[in-house]
Amino acid sequence: MSCQTRGAGVAEDGGEWDSDGLRPVPGFLRPIDTIKIAEDLRLAEKGAERGRQNLPLADTNTPDASEQTIVQTLESVWTWNGGALLNHLRSYASRLDTYSIDAEFTKLKIEGNNALAELRSADHRAEAELGPLREHFLATKVELDQFKTAHRLHRSARSPSGRWTSFGLLFVLVAFESVLNGVFFAKGSSFGLIGGVGTAVGISIVNVAFAFLLGLWPARWINHRNYLAKLMGAALSFAGLALLLALHGFAAHLREATASVGEEQAFALALQTLVSNPLGLNDLNSFYLFGLGTVFAVLAMLKGYFFDDPYPRYGSVFRRFAAARDEYSDAHADLFDELQEIKNGTLTNLRSGITRLPTFPQIVANLRAQRHTMIEQFRGFEANVQTAVRQLLAIYRDANMTERTTNRPAHFSAQYGLPYSFLTSPEAVALMSEAQSAPVEVNAALGTLEQLSQDLLQEFERLRTTYPHPTQMTSHGTTSQTQ
Repeated sequence: MSCQTRGAGVAEDGGEWDSDGLRPVPGFLRPIDTIKIAEDLRLAEKGAERGRQNLPLADTNTPDASEQTIVQTLESVWTWNGGALLNHLRSYASRLDTYSIDAEFTKLKIEGNNALAELRSADHRAEAELGPLREHFLATKVELDQFKTAHRLHRSARSPSGRWTSFGLLFVLVAFESVLNGVFFAKGSSFGLIGGVGTAVGISIVNVAFAFLLGLWPARWINHRNYLAKLMGAALSFAGLALLLALHGFAAHLREATASVGEEQAFALALQTLVSNPLGLNDLNSFYLFGLGTVFAVLAMLKGYFFDDPYPRYGSVFRRFAAARDEYSDAHADLFDELQEIKNGTLTNLRSGITRLPTFPQIVANLRAQRHTMIEQFRGFEANVQTAVRQLLAIYRDANMTERTTNRPAHFSAQYGLPYSFLTSPEAVALMSEAQSAPVEVNAALGTLEQLSQDLLQEFERLRTTYPHPTQMTSHGTTSQTQ
């Protein structure tokens, strides 16, 4: 780095001079062009002019304004570069810390141990959160298995979708049947259609509700494995159907009796004609009324029959099992999703560290070599600054002494020196020093991290085996062999 390089307003590495032409724009370790500075400061002219005036006085012991300008110009460049040096040293220190095997190994080891401790402590949490749910699930599973075995069932229970919307359909059936029946009853009612609908509503409610319950219970018991239960179910179903037919026959006879004798005596007459002559209907609409009621009863009965699994009690037993399974499964997912996130995140970091750690020694060596080169360059730069100041002072002083007639000032013989070196400043020394500790052997560190990874996987699998997912659990609460 020469102090004598001639520049035409541009430093050798591309740096430019300020518009006042007095000092270069700061740039890290840019060459110092003493010839350019001497011309811009007009040192020879000012020195000769001051010499002709015999200034500074011979007894002056301090630099004059021109000398101070020289020192300030060069020291400002030196100060800026010193600040840049400290910034570079901070950057190197930070990067060396980043690629410190000891620091990275310690960080990964702490992270792995923390994750392992969290997985191991999950036993207590799992027992508190999953234990009761697991016991309830196992109890309902045993109940379901025993029920299927006792009743020789090899299929899963049928759980019709939209079971509770069936009541909406029943309401529609009642409303629709009531309106249609009301038209038929309007003929004999003193209130016309409104009165007919009033009578029909009562009959429709009894018809639909009774038929639905008939299909829901007695009809389904015909499927029971027990022959006595089958017989009772069949008997009740046939009895119920007979009652429904009797109800609709009564409704048809009531319509005709209302038309012939009036509403007050219609009930008794309808009962009498139903018993004595069930098919003795004179109006075709009465047959329509009977048929319509029968059709709606069949629809309601089918809705009741398919409201649950055809086999009695199988649907309720299965729903208890399914509800317990879903509750346990949801709690299991909440816990193990969180634990798996901890495991996966830690394993990713450990594996990344295992891959990166072997590259650290070479990276650190390169960084130290680069930092050493920069330090030596700065050491040379400081020497060049000092030399440049002396050269510029010599130009000014030689011109001054050539023209003056009195003795030169005593301080002209003094040699300029930098106040201090940035390389010996406390901050620079601290940044260049590295903590001395026992080096971590890379292979040993890799072995420790590998073992931590294996421990994490084994602990997570142990938890999954101890608290398996419902799909992997036997009736005894253990993990099934078929995964």
